Amino acid sequence: MTQKQYTAIRLLVAMALAAFVSASIVRQEFFWPVVAVACALLLLLVLRRFVQGVLADERDYALGGRAARWAIQIFSMAAVLLMFFFLARQDTDPAARIVANVLAYSTCALMLLYSAIFTFLRRKAS
Repeated sequence: MTQKQYTAIRLLVAMALAAFVSASIVRQEFFWPVVAVACALLLLLVLRRFVQGVLADERDYALGGRAARWAIQIFSMAAVLLMFFFLARQDTDPAARIVANVLAYSTCALMLLYSAIFTFLRRKAS
C-alpha cells in the first residue's frame, strides 16, 4: 500500500467515524462511539504496517514534541488566566467558582501527566 492510499483510507475512516459518532450522540447512545473509535484506531494501526515507505521521520517526531510542549504551556497559561478571571467573578456568579476549579484541576492534571510521561520516556531512553 502506498502512502497516498493509506492517507485516502485514513480520510475515509475519519469521515465514517465522524458520521457514526454524530448519529450516536444525537440518539444519545454513548457506548457505541467509544467502541467505534477503538475499532478505527485498531484498523489504522493494522493498515499502517502495510504501508511501503516512510510515514514520519525523526524531524517529525522532534517537531511534534516541540509542538506538544508549546501547546501545554499555552493552554496552561490561558487556563490559569481564565481561572483567575472566574475566581474574581465568583461573588456575582456561583457557577464561576466551579468553572475556576475545573480549570485549575485540569491544568494541574495535564502538567502532572506531562511530567510523568516525560520522566518515564527519559528513563526508558537512558
